[in-house]
Amino acid sequence: MIIWYFLFYFSLNIIIFASPGDNHYLYRACLNHCKQINCSTSLGLRDFQDKQTFFEYIFQWSCQDECSYECMWKTVDNMQSNGQPVVQFHGKWPFKRFLGIQEPASTLFSILNLLSNYIFGYKVLRHHLKYGVYPLYSMWMMFCFIAMNAWIWSTIFHTRDKPLTEIFDYIGAISLIFSQFACCIIRVSYRTKYIRLAKFVTLFLLMFFIYHAYYLLFIHMDYGYNMTVNVIVGVLNVICWLLWSIINFISGKIYVWRCAVSVVLAMIFAALELVDFAPIAWIIDAHSLWHFFTMFLPILWYRFIIDDSRYLLRYIY
Repeated sequence: MIIWYFLFYFSLNIIIFASPGDNHYLYRACLNHCKQINCSTSLGLRDFQDKQTFFEYIFQWSCQDECSYECMWKTVDNMQSNGQPVVQFHGKWPFKRFLGIQEPASTLFSILNLLSNYIFGYKVLRHHLKYGVYPLYSMWMMFCFIAMNAWIWSTIFHTRDKPLTEIFDYIGAISLIFSQFACCIIRVSYRTKYIRLAKFVTLFLLMFFIYHAYYLLFIHMDYGYNMTVNVIVGVLNVICWLLWSIINFISGKIYVWRCAVSVVLAMIFAALELVDFAPIAWIIDAHSLWHFFTMFLPILWYRFIIDDSRYLLRYIY
């Protein structure tokens, strides 16, 4: 279900840190002037605090953030009036905030993805499967919790893009890739002579993920390194699930079509990240559309998990 992340990070991590909008002469001049007038004196700061809305205060829009936001839109208006193409600022397209939310559409769709994993994942698994009865129940419940955690951090990140929320969004996303790949390894080797090897590989993946998260959080937020890890594990994940689905479908396990379709749709939806465009109405961009489509994938994915668990219970035990 979560394979689409690797394409997202491939496109995300090749961002040039100095976006064209950051170096625009009007933006730089406006930003310096705004900070000097509004953020450098007690009178200016008091005026800023008086004008700040409740939601902007809750979501920690500082005086400097407000200057950057206002100057960005002044620059965008100037570009449009002169017939110039709108460019990105600080690695992002300009978005109209709503109730202090920096990227309203992506935030909303992240919440819907969270609800989708809760309703079609957690609740459905709890309803149809039982602990101690169905094989791999604990593994799939753990995966569901990891998925929900990732979408929580996606929601937080799109609400307010801060260095810390960005890192936790990255960690949450890669945790999904690692966990789904680990689930594939365990499922492929389940009840075979390779199960011990599979557990060893899974333990290695867990240790590497912990190291990766520690490195990003405490040592260095290396976008290139993070991209490389995401792409490698993501591709292995895609290959593993697709091959397993094809082999089992040919052998007569018709229900695995849901797994294969989930993988294929995930890759198709991820392609939206490669078709980048300025936000429609300054709200909906390719990334938010990607989040919109992915919220339907849990319906297929968790249904596959239920069917597969029933198969294991019936034909293996």
